[in-house]
Amino acid sequence: MKRNAFYPGSTLGIIAINRNGGTLIAAAKKAGFNVLVYVDHAQPAITKMADETIVGAYNDKIKLAQFGEACDAIIYQTPNVDARVLHFLGQYAAIPQGTNGLEIIQDRLMERAFLDQININITPYVTVVSLDDVYQSIDSIGYPALLKPIQRGLGEQSMIIKRQSDIVRAADFIETGTYLLEAWIDHTSEYTMTAATDGEETAIFPLAKLHFTPDRQLVAVAAPATVNDDMLNEMQRIVKSVAGSLEYNGVFSVNFYVTGTGTLYVKNIELGLTSIANVYDTTTNVDQYEEQIRATVGMPLHQIQPLQVGLLMVVRKYQQLAIQRQWLLKNNWQFRFFNDQDGDDQSILGFVWVTGSDNLVDLENQVDDTEVWKEPVFGRNRSVRNKQIIKYNR
Repeated sequence: MKRNAFYPGSTLGIIAINRNGGTLIAAAKKAGFNVLVYVDHAQPAITKMADETIVGAYNDKIKLAQFGEACDAIIYQTPNVDARVLHFLGQYAAIPQGTNGLEIIQDRLMERAFLDQININITPYVTVVSLDDVYQSIDSIGYPALLKPIQRGLGEQSMIIKRQSDIVRAADFIETGTYLLEAWIDHTSEYTMTAATDGEETAIFPLAKLHFTPDRQLVAVAAPATVNDDMLNEMQRIVKSVAGSLEYNGVFSVNFYVTGTGTLYVKNIELGLTSIANVYDTTTNVDQYEEQIRATVGMPLHQIQPLQVGLLMVVRKYQQLAIQRQWLLKNNWQFRFFNDQDGDDQSILGFVWVTGSDNLVDLENQVDDTEVWKEPVFGRNRSVRNKQIIKYNR
């Protein structure tokens, strides 16, 4: 039996937002909801479309109660809110996404136990609480390894250990708490599969392939990605298993590593809306924002159909002049720029959707030829480009 539905004219509260939050607010307004937003610091460029915004700390029970009492239902856009906050708000309004999934993915150890329980292949790991534990455990994990805090949250950091001499650098990093020491999987590709679930049905978006810079900055997302049928079926099985066991309603993503031998590993689960899934704004008949609204207000999920192949390119502040030139040139590029331009040169300025061809390689070549992203993102024409650079330097 489905939970109670929420109809246009109701007040939908949204807590824990980032730059994608403006699009979620717009989707809720389009569906006819009044929107009340709670943020822990003022973000007027993002929240300006909301009917009302409350600014307060996540531990301010007076303001949280004011927020909860004014809402019929409350959802979160990102998982960067403590599950205890949602438990508190549940006294005043419905929490359609629930809190069970949030509690699991905010604790890396719980997340891995959950994935083990549903028979999903994950990277080897051990828990450590001291530098001595790292020295004693590294042989069983191997090099390179990642040292991560158990608790996920804003401002968290991970550390890569490439050799034994790196371990001493972890002395300050591992001052308090419990950490995961996790094997770094030498992989050839990374993928994300995004889905929406309402507790009964699960609608899966096409597979997306991720492209990163050498220092692990996301630079591009390609969809639909092509893998062999057996691997695609296994990815879909995993996503459905997560949806069936997590006790969560809404949009979520499962991130995957694939090794050179074709072994599939689950990297992690992400709840809520992601920048990666923005690729579906132009490549499918429904985007993640509408599916999030539908999944959490009691509407049936929209059946997802691919429309075209496409790339989502992440634009950072240092690329501003270069992307402005493409703004005037490209008739098959769509742009979204953020109004808040604070931050350093690596901060995200916006997104570009590249479509217009049924051949993904053609789109990738077009992006690489612009040189907006300095080095070729997709490895096209690299030898030609290097020759040009050498000639120019001379």
